[in-house]
Amino acid sequence: MRAPPTLLTTCILTLAACGCDAGSTGPDAEDRPLAADFPEVYRAGGSDAPDWAQFTRRGPVSFDGSGNLYVLDPFASQVVVIDPEGQLAGTIGQAGEGPGEFRFPYHLAVWRDGRLAVSDIARGTIHVFGPGGDFDRSVGAGTLPELIRPDPSADALYAQGSSGGGDEIDDYSIGRIDLSGDDVVSDLVLRAWRAPREDPPGEVSADDFLDSSGNVSAARMLMMGRALEGVFFEPTLRWDILPDGRVAYADSSAYAIKIVTPGGPEAEVLLRPIPPAAVTGGLRSAAIEREIDRYTELLEDQGGMPDEFREGIEERGFYPEVAVIRELKSTWQGGLWIRRPGEEPWDDEGPIDVFGPNRQYLGTLAAGTATMPDAFGPDGLVAYWEVDELDVPTIVVKRLTEELR
Repeated sequence: MRAPPTLLTTCILTLAACGCDAGSTGPDAEDRPLAADFPEVYRAGGSDAPDWAQFTRRGPVSFDGSGNLYVLDPFASQVVVIDPEGQLAGTIGQAGEGPGEFRFPYHLAVWRDGRLAVSDIARGTIHVFGPGGDFDRSVGAGTLPELIRPDPSADALYAQGSSGGGDEIDDYSIGRIDLSGDDVVSDLVLRAWRAPREDPPGEVSADDFLDSSGNVSAARMLMMGRALEGVFFEPTLRWDILPDGRVAYADSSAYAIKIVTPGGPEAEVLLRPIPPAAVTGGLRSAAIEREIDRYTELLEDQGGMPDEFREGIEERGFYPEVAVIRELKSTWQGGLWIRRPGEEPWDDEGPIDVFGPNRQYLGTLAAGTATMPDAFGPDGLVAYWEVDELDVPTIVVKRLTEELR
C-alpha cells in the first residue's frame, strides 16, 4: 500500500532539492556503524533494592532539566524521584481520593523545570504538580489520552488519542490539552494518515478499561476484543515532541519522518532509502501463530481461548508491508533515534538509526547492541528498564557519548 499522496509529493520534492532522484541510493543507503558502549551512571531496583526502589512494574519515566529521574509506579500509586547520583530525592503522590492522590496513575509527563502531570484513569483527571513535587491542581479530563508529552513552552500537553471534547482526536491524531483551566480543553493539531478500511474498528476509551467497581483487570478483555478488529502490520502513528515544540512523526510504512509545527504545514521530511519489507505467506502464518500463542497464555487462567476468538485472529486482515520505522524518540537536544524492525517484524532488538539535532545522519547502532532508551535526559543521560529472571524491574541510567547526544 502506498504512502499518502501528500507524503509522496513532499518526499519527491525533498529528494530533488538535494540533487537525488527517488531511485537513487545516496550516502545514507548503507548503515554507518556506531559503538553502543554507554557507561553506567547508576541503577535502582531489583530484588535487593531498598524499599523506595522496590518497583512493582516498569512504569513511565522522564528526566527534568537538573537530571532528576521521575519514575511512575502505577501499582504503588506514587512517583519516585531519583537524583543524578542515584539516590532517593523524594516521592510524589499516594493512593487515595484526596487532592494529588491517585487511584490508578497511568501516564507521566515532566517539564524541564520540574513540573509534572500524571493522568489517573480511575479518577478521569490529570494531576498537576509544581517543581519540587507540591500538588498544584487536578484537571477534569473525562476520557484520558493514550500517550502524553509536555508542551515545552506552555502549561499544556500533547496527546495521542486525547478526547476531552469528543471523538475528533483518535489514535491517529495528536491533540493539545490546555491545563490552565479546571477542565481539559483539547484541540486537534495533527491528523496522521491511516490506511483505508472498509469497516473501521470502533475506538475504546480509557473509561472502558474499568468495570462498575473500578477493577482495572477488565482492560485485558477489552484490549483483546480490540486486537481482533485490528490489521496485522498496519502502520501506527509514531511520534515525539522536539525541544522547540515541533512534532516529529511517522504514519506510513515508508522511511519518512515528518517534522511539523503543531497546527502548521510540514516543515521538513527526514528520509533514508530503506524500503519496507513485503508481507509474505510465511510471515502471515507466523504472525497468526504468534498472536494465538500470546492470547492462549493470557486466557489460560480464564478457561482457555474460545474457538470464536481463535477464528477471529485467523481471519484478521494484513497490511501488505512491514513498516520500516518501529519506534521514534527525540533526544534531549533535539536529535532523533529511529528503531527499525529486527530479524522479525515484532523483534524489539532491531537497529537504531541516530540523527543529530540538525537532522544529519550520524550512524546506526547495530541490532542487538542497544535498545531504545525509555527516557533521554540532560548531559547525555538515558534511562532503561531491565528485568531479571523473576521479572523484577530495575531502572538503569547510562550516559551517552558526545557523538550520540
